[in-house]
Amino acid sequence: MRALRLGTSWGGLLSGPLAWAISTQLNYALVHWQCNRQVQLVLPVALLLAIFSLLGGALSWRAKRQGGAAFKPERTRSTERFVADLGMLAALLFALVIIMQGSAALILDECLR
Repeated sequence: MRALRLGTSWGGLLSGPLAWAISTQLNYALVHWQCNRQVQLVLPVALLLAIFSLLGGALSWRAKRQGGAAFKPERTRSTERFVADLGMLAALLFALVIIMQGSAALILDECLR
């Protein structure tokens, strides 16, 4: 609970790649199911996972806004700020990649082989 309230500098670094890996695996796994039942699942799953990635970026942003505790040395605070910046950018990048991969479902038919 404390991490959600204060944020974690590495939140975006963890959530972005994790969401992308899950999205990529589900895109392959859902093709046969989606073709047999004619229900679009790839795009909604991509949107949910992009939101998950952005939530990790929001945790990194919160950690950066907190600025680190006063008892931490300057070197540790600057490292945490750098990791928070990197986490925000990584979360945004992976969210865009997930959206781009998911948007292929708007163009391509899942039953094409």
